[in-house]
Amino acid sequence: MSYTKEMCLYLLDNPDNIEAESLTESVERQVFQAMNKAISMRVGDRTPWRGQYALVTGDDEEHEETWFACAHWPYKANGDPLVCFRLWENEGDNGYWLSQALGVNGGSMCFEFRMVGKTGGPSLYKVKKAMKEFYEQNARLKEAGFKLHQRGSIFMPFTLVPGEVKKEFPDLKMSLAPMKAVLEKLFELKPEFDKLVKAVYPPKQ
Repeated sequence: MSYTKEMCLYLLDNPDNIEAESLTESVERQVFQAMNKAISMRVGDRTPWRGQYALVTGDDEEHEETWFACAHWPYKANGDPLVCFRLWENEGDNGYWLSQALGVNGGSMCFEFRMVGKTGGPSLYKVKKAMKEFYEQNARLKEAGFKLHQRGSIFMPFTLVPGEVKKEFPDLKMSLAPMKAVLEKLFELKPEFDKLVKAVYPPKQ
């Protein structure tokens, strides 16, 4: 990556920053802290839900995700969800999550409805097939703006407006409106997703 002369001179004028934490990573972490907090507070208003809110901000890479799922949806024996909504990246050739969140190079974030296969249960192939068929036959999801991802999930994209984020940083509230609007649509259409979960993972008799 090339940098402008002004950026290079800034570093030379402020040599203490040479050993400082990466500026991009610092800003990225603060933005995603605000995003994760907003999601956890909204999901926390509804019961019964389970979730983890650690995308970008988690200290354990293995569990550095933001997801939430209804308590009656299926889970693995270790407590990880077989079905969930998660905050994830959509399209875009970017190296930072922050670039995705701000729409750099055509990137975007999304809330993704994700289902995985299960040993002794539906295979990943069956899950993806069921999700594709369900999406194609569900006009409500399409009308609301949900899309079918090539990785076999249903999602709704969003980006934050850089100028609005800059105005509020680091105490982000109103600038998270694009994300919050998508979150509300997820809750509004949860009954539709419940139908898919029930079809793929029938309740045990």
